Amino acid sequence: MAKQPLFEDIKDFIKKQIDDGVYKVGDKIPTEMELAKTFNTSRQTVNKALRDLVLDDIIERFPRSGSFVKEKIAQSSILDLKNISDEISERGNTYTNKLVSLNKIRANERIAKVLHVVKDQEVYISQMIHYENGVPVRFDTRYIKPSSAPEYINQTFKDTTPAQFLKQSCPVQSVQNTIEAVIVNQEIQDYLDITKSEPCLKISRVVTSNGEVASYSKLYYPSSRYKLNSTFYSS
Repeated sequence: MAKQPLFEDIKDFIKKQIDDGVYKVGDKIPTEMELAKTFNTSRQTVNKALRDLVLDDIIERFPRSGSFVKEKIAQSSILDLKNISDEISERGNTYTNKLVSLNKIRANERIAKVLHVVKDQEVYISQMIHYENGVPVRFDTRYIKPSSAPEYINQTFKDTTPAQFLKQSCPVQSVQNTIEAVIVNQEIQDYLDITKSEPCLKISRVVTSNGEVASYSKLYYPSSRYKLNSTFYSS
């Protein structure tokens, strides 16, 4: 097996130092000159490694100040319905949630139109905060058609998430996502512990199951803590 380029060794070394806690968020890492001496190589090779680490959102560099460990921003795919608890666990972090409310309401015109029910028909609504290592990373409001998931209203969601429960109750047939940047109201700012000037990434998601709309969700991600991604593979 061919040996990987030296700049990749430097990248792996720095990432391991960060993973092992030698360098924490905000810490300054060794300079180009120090790393060049450690690896007995040129500063150009070190610079290549550091530039790649910047592109990977692992470090950030400031002129005349140096390179510093960057706070990780979690990523979520916009093309699938991967459960947020699984995403967080796969990153090696701890997932928790808080069910803010779970009620029955009468659908207004907007909700009735999206869920394909008549105005004032009874639907379920839940609100939940999702945490990663104790930090709020998403706030959800979900509207559920009772005929699609009749037992939704009886859940505590202590051992599962709304997404997991819905996936079992009404298998996904199709998903429609609408994404926008928004400034949220004071209530959601408090739930997510963000300032009034910080925008959120909002996903409005309509899920169809068994030939009918089953749920309508509004998912809010603080822009400083999350970024969305997608991958397309051509056939």
